[in-house]
Amino acid sequence: MRYLPLLLLLAPSAFARPFDSGFSLRLGGFWADVDSSFGARTVNGNSPIRVDFESDLALDESKFSPFVELTYRFDEKNVLALNYLTLHRTAQSRSLQKSFEFEWEGNRYQVETGANLRSELDVDIYQLVYGRTLIQGDNYALLSTLGVHIMDVHAVLDGDIILVGEGGNEMEVADRALGEITAPLPDIGLILGWQPAKNWLLSFHTQYLKVSIDDVDGRLLDWRLQASWYLTPNLALGLAWQNYELSVEEKRRFSDVDIQFDYEGPSLMLNYEF
Repeated sequence: MRYLPLLLLLAPSAFARPFDSGFSLRLGGFWADVDSSFGARTVNGNSPIRVDFESDLALDESKFSPFVELTYRFDEKNVLALNYLTLHRTAQSRSLQKSFEFEWEGNRYQVETGANLRSELDVDIYQLVYGRTLIQGDNYALLSTLGVHIMDVHAVLDGDIILVGEGGNEMEVADRALGEITAPLPDIGLILGWQPAKNWLLSFHTQYLKVSIDDVDGRLLDWRLQASWYLTPNLALGLAWQNYELSVEEKRRFSDVDIQFDYEGPSLMLNYEF
């Protein structure tokens, strides 16, 4: 296991207001851009190529991505948060423009030019975070966090697929190929919150992560400026401008999967405290 520099990492919105104890439930979403591909090789020549889920297999490049977060602040010093973000996509591509071979989960597959394929790529991102207050005043707080991201990727190809036997001589119709990656990415971070008025909370978030674990490379770059307006003492509406980039690559010679999950723009959320 090899760790590269970890700088200014944080958990997304790991507290409600700078000084409130109790539970907080946050719901929201944004439109995410995804660039995903997997390693393959040409049928004749064994040359390595990339097969793109979006341009080659017709998956949407952008789609609405919802998220949910549950936070519990024990006291003035300690907070625990669990959040979940998801992006599931399916598509039907007809008359594929190129032939290729690839290996997933120990099996070797072949797809011919003109094949009809149904592709599915599900990305689920989980984060568990512990936070501790470093500095706190009457209307502001600074927290440090320690946690872990888990990016779970599930890929499926259905349709005109051939299962290749050992030595490449035996072939049979496979119909379906499955591939999965589960990548744990540790993170540390900072959160700064300021309450300029009774019904307002402003917060700034920034994080960066680059890590290699076994055959998986991961990178996270994120910053967010967020304003929350409390409609009632327990219910707040939030608006944020966010830049979020998360990439995971599984390194194998002819079957590596590369997922780039990007978003830059506004995000909306609803926060309920109880």
